[in-house]
Amino acid sequence: MSEVTFEMSDDVAIATTSNPPAELFDREQIAGLRDAVRLATEGGARAMVIKSDGPLFSGGADVSIFHGQKQQDGRELLSDGMDMIADLEDAPFPVIAAVNGLCFAAGLEVALACDFIFAADDTTFSQVEALIGAATFLGGAYRLAERCGPAIAREIVYTADRYTAEQFARWHIVNRVVPAAELHKTAYDVAHKIARGPALAHVQTKRLVRHALAHDSRSADRLVLDETTSLYETDDMQNAVGYLLEHGARKFQANHERIIFEGR
Repeated sequence: MSEVTFEMSDDVAIATTSNPPAELFDREQIAGLRDAVRLATEGGARAMVIKSDGPLFSGGADVSIFHGQKQQDGRELLSDGMDMIADLEDAPFPVIAAVNGLCFAAGLEVALACDFIFAADDTTFSQVEALIGAATFLGGAYRLAERCGPAIAREIVYTADRYTAEQFARWHIVNRVVPAAELHKTAYDVAHKIARGPALAHVQTKRLVRHALAHDSRSADRLVLDETTSLYETDDMQNAVGYLLEHGARKFQANHERIIFEGR
């Protein structure tokens, strides 16, 4: 049965995808991930991890949802999928994809919508859509290009070849490669570290990066002036700056983990 389960661990949301045996991506996965982002937002999550409960992250889309369909059918399905991608990119907290085994096609596109990707060392990546005469319908080609540049992105998509986690890390698509047995713990540990940090600042950083990618750096500069300067009026920033000024840089660095960011 295809489903996405949701849980909270302190301030970290965890969305676990499941559609054995191939962990194929389908309508239920789209709806489940959208629900997970909504529940995480309503629950005040300050970071999120997306993972699979199986030996692979995703074998790609369930191609039965494509067979015999017309353009309008595809448009309706992909509109839902792109809304899900937007939910991940616009979520008011950083999102980590923890991938393992296979991370193909739609599964890779979901991972690319996250703020960053941790990969088990046994992960194989591929955008396989060209093998069935399809394009990367959830934005894989250009989201790859954001990370690794257009030339490598084109090669990945045109050839539909398979790549190792280490290759994707060298191309700056994957942030970290870790032993498979340590993948989920690593993702949880980093998510909890982020969640303890300045949530309001992280939201602004996420918005600025997306805005700069969609527009340009000068446009993002204006966003800093118009909106990000609101951080000056937060308790989090003023309390941390006050502690630094009172105790000095050395003590601040030594005790930084003790500073509590309350998200206000």
